[in-house]
Amino acid sequence: MTEAEIENELQSLKAQLALLQEEHAKTRSGWRYWLRITGFLLTVYGIAVLAGVLMSHAPVSSNPVAISLTLMSLFMFAFGLWLLAWSTRLLAERLMKVAPRQ
Repeated sequence: MTEAEIENELQSLKAQLALLQEEHAKTRSGWRYWLRITGFLLTVYGIAVLAGVLMSHAPVSSNPVAISLTLMSLFMFAFGLWLLAWSTRLLAERLMKVAPRQ
């Protein structure tokens, strides 16, 4: 191979690497977006269900359906907050860390 061919091949590889890095960044950004949206929706839904149960006229302690809805809404709320926390840049970088190459 001549020096010009090697230089062209190197430029081609650099361009491909840049495209892969851009695609990788978009993928990470997309995952963070969907984590954030899912966390927000679960948090809001958990709050809405819990508020609905607490605003009912019957006491929660005597109604097994109300107890199960309360527990379900608390778990949804907690899981939604967990997803919201992991969608921040700092924690998402930790979550999506690439294994070191040998």
